[in-house]
Amino acid sequence: MASPMPSSVNDRSILKTALTLTVLILASSQINMDESCIPDLPCILQMDETNVFADMLDWRKNFGSNTIIKEFDFKELNEVQKYYPQGYHGVDKEGRPVYIERLGKIDMEGLLKVTTLDRYVKYQIQQYDKTITIRFPACSVAANKHINRSMAILDVEGVSFKSFTRPVQNVLMQLRKVYDNNYPETLCKMVIVNAGPGFRLVWNAVKCFLDPDTVSKIQVLGNKYQSKLLELIDESELPDFLGGRCSCKYEGGCLRSDRGPWKDISMSDHELKLKK
Repeated sequence: MASPMPSSVNDRSILKTALTLTVLILASSQINMDESCIPDLPCILQMDETNVFADMLDWRKNFGSNTIIKEFDFKELNEVQKYYPQGYHGVDKEGRPVYIERLGKIDMEGLLKVTTLDRYVKYQIQQYDKTITIRFPACSVAANKHINRSMAILDVEGVSFKSFTRPVQNVLMQLRKVYDNNYPETLCKMVIVNAGPGFRLVWNAVKCFLDPDTVSKIQVLGNKYQSKLLELIDESELPDFLGGRCSCKYEGGCLRSDRGPWKDISMSDHELKLKK
């Protein structure tokens, strides 16, 4: 009899579900060549009987993922943010980094005028690696405990079936392929806000096929979500457009600021040091 699949592998379906419903790519799912930094490495190595881990390492080497943080310059980021508002902002009450997407404001036609699909995918991979090599360690230092999970907020206001155009599907498929093949899941919780009847209909149909543990990590809320978010995130850490007090007005807005403990650290010889 085959051994049961490890829970960390079952948990992968939470991101697959998000990608099926949206173009959400959680930068909270990453892996680093240093095995000591890989979350749940024993579970990853037991995923199946094939040499998945070795294949992933080969992919990282061939793709250049191990140097992508320093070498890839996504110069068009400010323009991309106009058409696809997303990014990391602050931490939750447990000290975990928070990733936010305003999916209802995505303009894929505009996005592809300022960047290419390949460059956008490369940017997302860069963010995956930045989270595990910089954000998680910085949050661990700030919280004085080990942090290897993140929280995600997905704002789906205005999202409808018409939102899933061919370009959107292309982005989804390529990012999902990269994720499935090369990254373990490190999401602690996802909160979907401003979910209308159409979105809830899709979600209710999909969640029946998911592992109960996976479903328990995703909470779908309508437009009265502020109190729930404030249970999870301090008011000073939550953007004002989600009911918090932060605006990052001097940094072009919360989703452009990349605010968090990781802004106050430097990396030297793989050692995390707080800036004095």
